[in-house]
Amino acid sequence: MRTDRARRSVGFVLHHERSHLGHRTARPVAPQRRGAAAPRSATKRHEAPRVAPGAGVRRRRRTIRAMTIGESITLAELELDPYPALARLRADEPVAHVPDLDMWLVTRWDDVVLVHDRPDLFTSATEPSWLNTVLGTNMLGSDGAEHRRLKDALQPSFTPTATGRWVAERLPVICDELIDAFDPAGVDLMTAYAEPIAVRALQDALGWDNASWQEIGEWTRGVCTGLANFANDPELATIAAAANEQSGASIRERVAPNLAHTGLSADEIVNNVRLCMSGGINEPRDGIALAVWALLSHPAAVAACRADESLWRNACEELFRWISPVATSTRQTTTEVEVAGTTIPAGALVAAVISSANRDERRWTDPDRYDLHRREGTHLAFSTGAHVCLGAWLGRSTVRVAVQRLFDRLPDLDLAGSPEAVEIRGFEFRGPVRLDVRPTG
Repeated sequence: MRTDRARRSVGFVLHHERSHLGHRTARPVAPQRRGAAAPRSATKRHEAPRVAPGAGVRRRRRTIRAMTIGESITLAELELDPYPALARLRADEPVAHVPDLDMWLVTRWDDVVLVHDRPDLFTSATEPSWLNTVLGTNMLGSDGAEHRRLKDALQPSFTPTATGRWVAERLPVICDELIDAFDPAGVDLMTAYAEPIAVRALQDALGWDNASWQEIGEWTRGVCTGLANFANDPELATIAAAANEQSGASIRERVAPNLAHTGLSADEIVNNVRLCMSGGINEPRDGIALAVWALLSHPAAVAACRADESLWRNACEELFRWISPVATSTRQTTTEVEVAGTTIPAGALVAAVISSANRDERRWTDPDRYDLHRREGTHLAFSTGAHVCLGAWLGRSTVRVAVQRLFDRLPDLDLAGSPEAVEIRGFEFRGPVRLDVRPTG
């Protein structure tokens, strides 16, 4: 549930943040040196040169520069399956400019951590800021004292003290109600289970009770459509604008009064709650669905969890590492900086690719494998540093309880088709388009 941060299908447009499409800067034209001779004309007085055909003519050999890996990567490729491209980058071009995104991608674990830990070199206050353009000024697009002011105002709403009772007492009841309503012949787990749970977790944390979970879910898809609109598609921009307007009105009416004591303005509350929607609903929603898909794709893992309940937590944490629902954190260089032997110019937009760091071979053994028993430390799915996820505890707890409750209630739960038939899409926000399951096996 990361509030820290292209399109999928119309149904689910998408884990956290993306102030991606910055300015495109033209290559500067080198000025002529002072005192340099002007280029000579072909002949005196512009006469045509008198040269016998072929005489004295030297053919220039044109040098063709090989395309870099970054230059070859497309947004469409990343949307379909980013992991092969990210593996190529980690191996041979760990810091790469990707023209199709107009960003530099940083893909290795140590370098991704560096980007998060050095706000003096990589600022969250990007200019221009896609995140601020879509959502309005928010905590994720700021650093230092301003970031702390905004985050500290909302943090108390997401602590274990504030949300622990809901997770322990109310969430299992909600899970049971949703499971009881399943069609025995089959359901789409995204719409019938994962999304309502994720939305209602955020509603409880914020006291957002003047809209249904269906309305908030629809607004969230619209907001995330805007965040993932890397191509500036006007149709998608219209969808995002409508979602911002409708969600903003609801937040002003009900959530803003609940947070008035924080000292934030109504606009600041609206902007930051919309940020919470983008990470705080997407991440647990996709996390629930992806964890169920991963477990049903690995029957031995399900059996192990049922034999040892402590492994349910491992199952969900390994899922967040294996398929991070939110891919990147975006920063901007404050000066020219060298990372992994590559110089990034000042003012460049940089994506620290969390989903790549979570599969870095230098950090993980056999990283492309979903391993329930992995013991190699924490992942970065909820970010790190000052911008670590505001609702990490609530998001993790929601996913774990929802997944365990589902398998406890439905011992014969199974996928409606093969694991490979499930369409998982998205780069910035990655999750199933739908997840069809049979409750009774």
